[in-house]
Amino acid sequence: MTQQTKLQFSVNQKILMSVILLSALTGVVINMMRHRGIDGSALLYVGIPTIIALVFATTSSAKSAVGSTLKAITFVILISGPLLQEGFICMLMAAPIFYVVGALAAWPFDHYRKKKAREEDASKLNVAVLPVLFLIMSMEGVTDMTTFNRYNVVERSEIIGRSVSDIKQTLASKRKVPSPDALFGKLFPRPDWVNAQGLSVGDKHWVDISYFKWVYWNEKRGSTYFEVTEHTPGSVEFKPYSDDGYMRSYLDWGKSTVFFEPVAHHRTKVTWRIEFTRKLDPIWYVQPLQRYSVGILAETLINTLR
Repeated sequence: MTQQTKLQFSVNQKILMSVILLSALTGVVINMMRHRGIDGSALLYVGIPTIIALVFATTSSAKSAVGSTLKAITFVILISGPLLQEGFICMLMAAPIFYVVGALAAWPFDHYRKKKAREEDASKLNVAVLPVLFLIMSMEGVTDMTTFNRYNVVERSEIIGRSVSDIKQTLASKRKVPSPDALFGKLFPRPDWVNAQGLSVGDKHWVDISYFKWVYWNEKRGSTYFEVTEHTPGSVEFKPYSDDGYMRSYLDWGKSTVFFEPVAHHRTKVTWRIEFTRKLDPIWYVQPLQRYSVGILAETLINTLR
């Protein structure tokens, strides 16, 4: 008689196969979220790593639930990125929250197992506290009731050794945008040129933006278009009217205002105020990053006026 050989898989092989299936399911879920317009919600950035943690913490035979969860999240990020045609920038932005949420959601399972191994009292109810909390948090942005205010205002000020009239003359002309000094600002789509028709009400300004979808290659280009809506001796106001730049995936631009305050002979305090509405959740993770990056942008735009 012919003996049938039973396939044997190691723990790592089982994890790999599970991750591949989970990545495929993640892609399907994200596409469904896109169709419903909630792909920027916390359901993606908090809900998915929590579910990954629950799956691997309750089914994996690995010694560490946290370890198997972090391995799974790493594979999901690496596999789902190319499959979903998401830029590596998005993966860099999402990776920290994926790892933190996944590890915290899986940790109670390890703690419970250690207490049981020491024959100490261990409550299964305590294991569910963090995962349930994260699942509740993942509802942010899914409905109006679970969405926090997304409107933001950021401004930066610098003293420039030029008169107001000289600065306005530069503001009304085409100018090259210098690369930001901060490394964080280099990771995101960057303005290359500011094109300007003038500073009269109705004049058009547009910012040419470029970025590399895969950090160092696959360059993409777009522009954000503004119109001068108010011009006073001490300020110029711009409002956006069109945007095909990549930043629209993260936020919607609002009004931008440049203020001029003479402080001495040929010295002017320039303040650049930018209003925007974030499109991603959760607020506690995304908003500080966006406010920081928009602040870098405001400083960079001021430097074009020197």
